[in-house]
Amino acid sequence: MTTKGREDGKGAPIGGPREVRERLNAHAGMFYDVGRVVVEARTPYQDAELVETEALGRVLLLDGVTQVSERWEERYHESLVHPAMLAHPDPRSVLVLGGGDGGALREVLRHETVETVDFVELDPDVVAFSREHLAHVHRGAFDDVRVRLLFGDGRAFVEAASPAYDVVVMDMTDPAGPARFLYTREFFAAVGRALRDERGVFAMHGESPAARPAAYACIGATLRSVFPVVSAATAFVPMYGTLWSFRYASATADPSALGAGELERRVAERMDGRPSFAAPAMWPALFAPDPMLAAAEADPLGRVVVDAGPDFPDAFGV
Repeated sequence: MTTKGREDGKGAPIGGPREVRERLNAHAGMFYDVGRVVVEARTPYQDAELVETEALGRVLLLDGVTQVSERWEERYHESLVHPAMLAHPDPRSVLVLGGGDGGALREVLRHETVETVDFVELDPDVVAFSREHLAHVHRGAFDDVRVRLLFGDGRAFVEAASPAYDVVVMDMTDPAGPARFLYTREFFAAVGRALRDERGVFAMHGESPAARPAAYACIGATLRSVFPVVSAATAFVPMYGTLWSFRYASATADPSALGAGELERRVAERMDGRPSFAAPAMWPALFAPDPMLAAAEADPLGRVVVDAGPDFPDAFGV
């Protein structure tokens, strides 16, 4: 990885004002101002930048697309991880796919029952970049003795895995390009085989029911074609500029069914501190039956996605 600093001696912006503009779909999007580029790097797979912004604090961009922000990132990482971890009665072995910034890994490690975590990321240079520049996100998670860092193709790893995991957390980019093969029925079936037993839980982001309803519907339909129990949570995630969803799939476990008392007990007994966002008091909001979810789930373009036809109907990165 080649790295280049972008600050002058006083940390001033170089190259003048800049905006990051991203489409959420073919018709709408978001933007924010960049104050300065702190550092940029080129890996064998992608361009990485760490930028400073007024709106979101420091932001990691990969190929110009927002991945994680310093401000409010817990709304994403906690919502992705804690419902799945708390739904399992005793999560000891966890697989984390993607999430090179370390935020999801950090939240997994807050569960004191966890004994081992296999962390699988395609691009080792993104992890190296994050270790150096995103300490405010990973907070030392990569150096935890329970973590085994593995670099390579996540799908190939899952397909070769034995049924050893209590929880699998996938923190991947949108289903476009090579990543779309991590959103198919065949891949979800491989995840199911990697779970230790029927109590196992698979967690992933589920796209935006507001901005990408067809993608939301496809992910739900595809998960339900493999897992008997599929639930969804939502939260507004500022770094993605819209309402975002999270999906949890299992043979038996349903985080939306956990009562307040049981949630409080599990958090107190098993976690290193209370979540700042995905806490028990937030459960009714996370799993609220928003009519937007039912409308998105019924999108006419929703379908089961398979390897033979992995392309999603929503326009990503238009």
